[in-house]
Amino acid sequence: MFIGLLLKESLEDDSVLDLIRITRIETWDVDNAALFQPKIWTAIYFEGDESEIDYIVLELSQSLKPQAWYINVSTKDDAYVIFPNKVFKYTQGDKQKEKEAIEYGRSIGIPDRQLDWGE
Repeated sequence: MFIGLLLKESLEDDSVLDLIRITRIETWDVDNAALFQPKIWTAIYFEGDESEIDYIVLELSQSLKPQAWYINVSTKDDAYVIFPNKVFKYTQGDKQKEKEAIEYGRSIGIPDRQLDWGE
């Protein structure tokens, strides 16, 4: 099984939500939004079957708005940081690979204060 978190506002195509099992939805009043981001976010927690993770991760990556968003997904062993049309996959705890994902996120305009996914 995999688990993940996405922000509904990050999706250009929300039909991807049909591919995952939503487990919880929260509304967040955000004080660290970038100028182009809304001040209220809809956080969607989800899960899925690990046998489908490669397909789901690709679909999530293609569904993101092109500007400065990401989705994080994890399995027992691996972390996935999903950007628009680019995915970083690394073994949980691999600080070098995590750093590469953070640097990429920064390069596409994600504020440092938002590059804080948990594994």
